[in-house]
Amino acid sequence: MNEKELINEILKGDIEKYSYFIKEYQNEIYNLCFSIVKNRDDALDLTQEAFLIAFKNLKNFRGEASFSTWIYRIAYNLSINFAKRKGQILTILDRDEDEIEFQIEDKKSSIWDEIEREERIKIINKCLNRLKEFDRLIIELREVNNLTYEEMSQILSLPIGTIKSRLFRARERLKREIEKEFMKKDNESETNF
Repeated sequence: MNEKELINEILKGDIEKYSYFIKEYQNEIYNLCFSIVKNRDDALDLTQEAFLIAFKNLKNFRGEASFSTWIYRIAYNLSINFAKRKGQILTILDRDEDEIEFQIEDKKSSIWDEIEREERIKIINKCLNRLKEFDRLIIELREVNNLTYEEMSQILSLPIGTIKSRLFRARERLKREIEKEFMKKDNESETNF
């Protein structure tokens, strides 16, 4: 059953089928909310609220975008508004290392490879935290959540060309931060010998 058929069944009264959307997207929506509000309880509340709002407004879903894009947009707006009300300065991707969801292929690596991989993730996370809020958000949406440019455009209400150029600049800034961090680590290791 495709998305539109599921939504039609839900609108006809089979509300149990809405659980498919919750199971399918709850982790991504939580991660998005958490990356903006930086508090687990608030992110959980906002995730629930986003799904509730989407459910209540399902009859208004036009299907021009996918359900995931629509729910992302709802969650993004809720989180931004919540952060503004609390007077928070937005910082994206400030997570514990074990919460970062980078897709790194495991090819029966040795323990040393695993340690090195974990160290790289820590460095990337540290460098992401140095970026401006929007740079972190746009990198997370594309690289961590694997959204398309079209989905990002709809979520952020920006033209695709703007998304591409801002993402390119954000990646360049991240690359410079990572290079600085590795140079710093190299200098520290040289002084330890």
